[in-house]
Amino acid sequence: MTVAVERTGRADLPLLRVTTDELALVFAPTRGGRLLSLVAGGRELLWQNPELVGADLTPLVPMADWPASDGGMDSWANLGGSKTWPAPQGWAGPDEWAGPPDPVLDSGPWTAEWEADDAEATVTLTSGDDPRTGLRVVREFRLLDGTSSFTERVTFTNTSATTRRWSIWEVCQVDTGGPDGRDASDSVVVVPHAASAVELDLGTYEGELHSERRGHDVVLPLGTGVAKRGYPDASGSVELHGPDGLEIGLATSSEAGTGTWPDGGSKVEVWLQRPTAEPIASLEGLHPSAHLVELEVLGPLTTLAPGATSTLDVEWSTARP
Repeated sequence: MTVAVERTGRADLPLLRVTTDELALVFAPTRGGRLLSLVAGGRELLWQNPELVGADLTPLVPMADWPASDGGMDSWANLGGSKTWPAPQGWAGPDEWAGPPDPVLDSGPWTAEWEADDAEATVTLTSGDDPRTGLRVVREFRLLDGTSSFTERVTFTNTSATTRRWSIWEVCQVDTGGPDGRDASDSVVVVPHAASAVELDLGTYEGELHSERRGHDVVLPLGTGVAKRGYPDASGSVELHGPDGLEIGLATSSEAGTGTWPDGGSKVEVWLQRPTAEPIASLEGLHPSAHLVELEVLGPLTTLAPGATSTLDVEWSTARP
């Protein structure tokens, strides 16, 4: 099989599908330039919101009836998949990203360009210029045929007239309770460490979460609550492991190993959730309705003069079938 790139979807939700011998990726350029689907070995790895799109990624309700994404998190049309945001996140002022929701970087229209031949494909997604953060974001994905991994290079450009300071933040939502009958208790999140780990409680909102150690690595169970954890001394990677080992992992390059990180210095963060009976008031009314985890890797905070850029390379890995 050769590498193929094709436009799919509908006029209201155009998609871009890239297939190789081992992988199938689907991008949604007009919804924040996100990677919406990642299939490896015939199995979907990412989470998509079943209230918004079906298994074929077709909208289930008119997009005009989707949440407006114009208020707090309770108004967020979270389509799912993996996206790139700026960190730190917060609502205290212009030096924090007040999202999601967000009309440009999370849910706005991005452009999509690609180059492909029989052996490889490169897909480049570019955001609009965001007046709140001053950023233009570019996500460049490169896939080679015959491999179960691919690379992503993220570039932030300061398009504003003032100096800004941001960290590149990749947020990948992974399905841990999909239609194939997966049980969250069968899987764990692993955060590799080269030495003793420091774990930061960035929020425990429902239930409880108790991690374990496997050597120096942190192991997190699934399905026990809604919580966020940060890891300042992580090696820069985070993985979901099932009964047979690695299912999906993200890793930053060694060049991103120096500097200062947001959220207490966290190089890796993990969001874990299960359905809750009620919305979570401290999260602006966010109401978790699915079993999922967010595998998150971050680059260092970088001061950007007008016109300056920063980059982060992310290596994606999946299990070979």
